[in-house]
Amino acid sequence: MLDRVLIWGSGSAPCWRVMIALEEKGLQYESKQIEFSSKGHKTPEVLELNPRGQVPVLKDGDTVVSESLATLQYLEEAYPEPSLVPKGASPQNKNEPQEELDNKVKELKKELGYWESYLGSNKYIAGMQYSLADVAIGPNLMFATRLGGKFKEFPGLARYVTMLKERPSFQKSWPPHWKESQDQDWLDI
Repeated sequence: MLDRVLIWGSGSAPCWRVMIALEEKGLQYESKQIEFSSKGHKTPEVLELNPRGQVPVLKDGDTVVSESLATLQYLEEAYPEPSLVPKGASPQNKNEPQEELDNKVKELKKELGYWESYLGSNKYIAGMQYSLADVAIGPNLMFATRLGGKFKEFPGLARYVTMLKERPSFQKSWPPHWKESQDQDWLDI
């Protein structure tokens, strides 16, 4: 049994890119293919390594990496030869996944600022009455809370999210697997 294990699913581009990088670097690994059709990505083994229940998951000794782009970066840093980063690469080619994430969070905060202004002194997105606009935006905001978003810079949205969570329609339709697992804590908004 190898100390490097890749859990992956057939047909998944993120899984495939990690497999290609492992092969290009000549790294041996134990291949554990899951079947999406039988919810192989939601097994206790996978959920223990990645609570989001997504693949690929690379376990390299004590290190576990579960996002494909982060895995590519990890492999390049942990096993620099042969390098898959061109010598003299321009700064745009050296863009770190963390930088990308920071940029996306910045964009998200800008977008949330718009939604905060749409709310203004209204109770709901489109005015004082609950509407399809709330049905449309609500799940996106709930997903952000699932990832750890507290909306600390957006008090109107924080109030709004709390109010939506109390609506019977949201409570009855809440994703079942969210009830059974913990929220994440990485989205700092």
